[in-house]
Amino acid sequence: MLHKIVTRLRSCLGMVALLLGSNCGSPPAGCPDCSDDLRLPSILPEEVPFRMLQVKWNALNGAPSIDDPSLLCEENFGEVLLNRHLRAGLCNWTQCKILLGPVIGSTATFGLFDDPDLSIGVAGDVVVNNTALTPEIEELAILSDNHWNAQPTGVTGLAVRSFVNADGTDSPINGIAFANSGTRPFFFIGDLEFFPSALGEVHRNTERVLAHELGHVLGLCHANGDDGVACNSGFVDFNDFGNLMSGIGSSASSRTLEVAQCDIARTRYADLFFPVADAQRRIVSLLDERGERFATADKSLDLYKTMVFNRLSEAGELTVLIGTNGLFTERKNDYWLLLNLDNNLQTGLHGGRIVPGSDQQGVDLALQVEVSDSGERSKTTLYTAESSGFRPQSLVPGLLSTTLVTSELYTSSAEACQRVPVFQEIEIRLSRELLANGGTAEEVARLFPNGLSLQTIAVGTAANGEVILDKCPERPRAIRLQ
Repeated sequence: MLHKIVTRLRSCLGMVALLLGSNCGSPPAGCPDCSDDLRLPSILPEEVPFRMLQVKWNALNGAPSIDDPSLLCEENFGEVLLNRHLRAGLCNWTQCKILLGPVIGSTATFGLFDDPDLSIGVAGDVVVNNTALTPEIEELAILSDNHWNAQPTGVTGLAVRSFVNADGTDSPINGIAFANSGTRPFFFIGDLEFFPSALGEVHRNTERVLAHELGHVLGLCHANGDDGVACNSGFVDFNDFGNLMSGIGSSASSRTLEVAQCDIARTRYADLFFPVADAQRRIVSLLDERGERFATADKSLDLYKTMVFNRLSEAGELTVLIGTNGLFTERKNDYWLLLNLDNNLQTGLHGGRIVPGSDQQGVDLALQVEVSDSGERSKTTLYTAESSGFRPQSLVPGLLSTTLVTSELYTSSAEACQRVPVFQEIEIRLSRELLANGGTAEEVARLFPNGLSLQTIAVGTAANGEVILDKCPERPRAIRLQ
């Protein structure tokens, strides 16, 4: 039944209710469409359910289709964006039973921004670099994240005019994705229909490039040429560029996916999908409130965002994902997680007693992650608040785990697709037993009756010897976990 519903989707869909039941006609000749002969059927077993991935769109003024939606036979820029990801879903991701849909609810307003940097290129252009994040990309990522702060699930997208080099010349890049990232599930896509290169067909196919970038966001790297999970896995020959995630010389015909890729895309970042049972209550997103001080050359000290995933009911753990704005340095940096488990300022201790510069009160647990040697070495220490001060605890295996994750920038072009490490994240998993401090099963079940207050802090030494401290959020924030 679901398969039949999927085949009826058309470009006029504007909300999930319509997404699952619309029967609009095909668009006029010359308008973008995923015609029946381009729709790829599911390659997964019939019993595997469909999953919905919401796309949180933003756009820059200056892109032709944004300034004049009639160029793509649409009435407004929102329909331009919406129908792009619907076509990418129908023509590509239905293979993995992934539906690409719009965001619903009170927060469902696509962001429309002016270009923050007009010093290079024209309005709507974004400066790119194959070897690093550019300041404009970072600024736009933060701008888009702030716009969707009330919506924790889904993938953030930004439609731009085109990509340019630092000297203002045209870049061959068609799309960008932040891959292997929990704090920045993000892609950028150019207005490819209007700026084709000599390889016109490749550059005009916006939906194929968009689908490719979404693959990166969902945890897939290139199918031929990269190292790591889902790469060189034997499901595509190095000379076969038909796979959607082909990394060398991919073209408009690069559309197919393999079951191994579907398994990764559906599970690597499962919390991105909607609906997930109680997703709105289980996931809390905390954005950096800015105002921090950080050294330009030591950007790993600048905390980008902290995300909290409440899996206490099904997985028995609380996951905290701390994002940084760069790569770990060779010097030792300390990353702290301060938890006020009962959201009571009168219990616990003041955070300043363990982290100079902290202003959080009522801290019950403090977790320190020391990172050194450019992320090659780390040490995790747990402290509990006692009458005499914070006391380090001996950890029972399985109650606490820390993982250092390197996230990458993937850039896609007709000539070649490239990746480069650009920032790192710290994932911390705390079990119910640890949080309840050895309490009974009933006490574990009653965790956080008044909510949970937390703050993450980064402390390190910059290249010039200055001690840098950054907090996320700037003020400790109480959240509800159910």
